[in-house]
Amino acid sequence: MKIAYQGIEGSYSSLAAHKYAPEAERSGYPTFAAVIDAVQKNEVTHALLPIENSTAGRVADLHHLLSSSDLTIIDEYFLPVQHALIGLKTASLSDILQAYSHREALAQCTQSLNKLDIESVSYGDTAKAVLFVSETENKNFAAIASTYSATLYDNVHVLKKGMQDVPDNVTRFLILTKKPVYKPLNSDCITSIVYDVLDAPSALYDSLGAFAENQINIIKLESFVPMQRHKKAHFYLECIGSPQTNPLKEALAQLEKNTKRMRILGTYKKSPYRSTFEQ
Repeated sequence: MKIAYQGIEGSYSSLAAHKYAPEAERSGYPTFAAVIDAVQKNEVTHALLPIENSTAGRVADLHHLLSSSDLTIIDEYFLPVQHALIGLKTASLSDILQAYSHREALAQCTQSLNKLDIESVSYGDTAKAVLFVSETENKNFAAIASTYSATLYDNVHVLKKGMQDVPDNVTRFLILTKKPVYKPLNSDCITSIVYDVLDAPSALYDSLGAFAENQINIIKLESFVPMQRHKKAHFYLECIGSPQTNPLKEALAQLEKNTKRMRILGTYKKSPYRSTFEQ
């Protein structure tokens, strides 16, 4: 297995890739789009992409990338995220005026940074922010990142652990591939779908009715706007069940009648981690 992730070594995506597939060959790419492109060009076999965080919500821009690619979701992975404030070894906590990191990481540490009167500055990703602090050698700069990323450079150290506002801070990742190997799945699995409804009264209501009538549990429903401006919203939906068997098979047949376009992004096993928050 060759797995691509967004960012550089030390990023949370790199940690997730390592924990998900310890024996896999891993490669970092600058953007989510580049990760998807790497799979489509056969540079790697799998992509690992963050889709949501328990504190900051869904990851921006990912829904339309999933919708427009031909990759298939085959698995999910949950990574507990513990943020640290990382600065130069010559700096103390009171020296820090600005914290650099990916916007999602900064959003997860808003309250902690405000209490310390530290300004948030958006940067490419968490690990690159640590590299930036290491190279600029400014005592007033720090990064929000993993404690592991602080071990990659000799001149930085952890100033404060546990910067995340919510203790149980978890990021969910999706694993995608170009040529999935399908395995028989029971009803205790997740199916991800994207669709856009017909331009007609009650079309959205009717589309959801297909799931209600067949007693399908929808666990996520989010709207997103395609990259083209002034387009109608599309919908990303996750539900319990396999499209290969009823009742989801019947529900999707009904759904298609109320949509312009529908695509099944993948069906995959529920992560064991879900048992910690699904009651």
